[in-house]
Amino acid sequence: MQDSSRIAAGRDKAARAKRTVVIAAAGSFLAVFGLVRATHPGSTAPSSGSTLSAPSALVAQTQAGSSLSSGTIASSTSSQTQVQTSTS
Repeated sequence: MQDSSRIAAGRDKAARAKRTVVIAAAGSFLAVFGLVRATHPGSTAPSSGSTLSAPSALVAQTQAGSSLSSGTIASSTSSQTQVQTSTS
């Protein structure tokens, strides 16, 4: 009869160990999830004092009524870089 009580005690001990592992894994998952969410750059709302605005060149083109579909991208500085390509 003592064998069945040792088996039952072993099963109880294994069940407690499994429960402990599951609880620790769930807690670790939630902790990592919380850290990732808190440190993700998109998770914070902009402060009330900061506003986003369009670049002044885009605003000037839009107000002048020009089309934005030309496909040209230019820097806002006065100096432009020259790129030369050659083929053989």
